[in-house]
Amino acid sequence: VRLSPRPLSARPWRARDMPGALNATVARVMARLSRPKPDDSFLNGACGSGTILIERLAEGPARSAIGADTDPAALECARANVEAAGLSRRVRLEGWDAGDLPLPDRSISALCADLPFGHLVGSHAENERLYPRVLREGARVARPGARFVVITSEARLFERVAAAQVNRWTAERSIPMDLDGTRLRIYVLVRKA
Repeated sequence: VRLSPRPLSARPWRARDMPGALNATVARVMARLSRPKPDDSFLNGACGSGTILIERLAEGPARSAIGADTDPAALECARANVEAAGLSRRVRLEGWDAGDLPLPDRSISALCADLPFGHLVGSHAENERLYPRVLREGARVARPGARFVVITSEARLFERVAAAQVNRWTAERSIPMDLDGTRLRIYVLVRKA
């Protein structure tokens, strides 16, 4: 249902945009799939423009909310959007690699990632190296029972990588979708004890 001429994905906090930025409505769905709780230590690896972080905090408070990205331009974009959303004091943005995080083991209770699709950002060859690293590192920092919600267009690659990590993650759900002609899939993984 559209109640205004603006699409549901338009948000007043969208101060800056960047190629490959995630649709805000999809980000809100991902935030909800993480089952937000006020005591969450929430991590958004490969945070890009900050869309998932902002939508997660729109769902409710979190003890901490960290966005990590290796691209300085993405972090500047995220910083502008987080500021426009009035969340600067509640969000920590770091120039971290989602596959090598300076966080303690089992310190994160919920994770989300908008992994590079290999179209506008990255390449398939880069994703072949990145996806396993992100899942391994996510498993290291995730508490038992933590939910990891991931979106990608590289379904075959992601499923192969997730299957190789069956001792770390339980695949709870896979949601196919089409966004502006791009076939995507949202995965919900749960960290095993």
